[in-house]
Amino acid sequence: MTQSTTSRANPAGGQPATNREPFTPWYREPWAWYIVGILLVTFAWGGFQVYTAFTHQDSVVIDDYYKNGKTINQDMTRIDNARSLAVAGTLAIDELIGEVRVTMRGNPEVWPGQLKLSFLSPVFKDKDKTIVLNRSFGISAKSAADSSPAQPGQNPMYVGQLDALVTGRYYLQLETLDELIPEVGYETGWKITLEAVVSPGTPITLKNPDA
Repeated sequence: MTQSTTSRANPAGGQPATNREPFTPWYREPWAWYIVGILLVTFAWGGFQVYTAFTHQDSVVIDDYYKNGKTINQDMTRIDNARSLAVAGTLAIDELIGEVRVTMRGNPEVWPGQLKLSFLSPVFKDKDKTIVLNRSFGISAKSAADSSPAQPGQNPMYVGQLDALVTGRYYLQLETLDELIPEVGYETGWKITLEAVVSPGTPITLKNPDA
């Protein structure tokens, strides 16, 4: 007759040996739940990363490289105009209310009534801001400092308003509101473009590099 493994005779006493170690289900082991917890957190974090990647895509760079590249070449005419006319300015942003003031200097025959100022983020397109500056016909900063009557076209000041403060590194573009003629480019106007660190309350000199 065969004997089962749990009822083999004890050689010392002749009594059957019994496995008395208590059996514990896996769900009552703390280490099992520790490992399961790590796996659950890993899968949850991975799923969140995938969801974020598909629902919050970065709005980086520009959509139409070719078109914008042609525009840059056409804009060189206005940048050269700004250099030849020695057009420059000083940008100041009020750190409390976001008012933008640009005091211009240079030798244009006529200063326009409006200018366009663009803050272009080097990385995120949704952080770009463009405002229109209107010429202020009050006393210019230079005239006020000199206590002399303002002359026509002397250091005109342009004023605009930001809806939110801009800080950090940006590409700044200050330009006249001229019409871009397809396949021809700009025939009039000037443009200043530069890279600067914008900090409200700190004046920035606006002029083209090598001007």
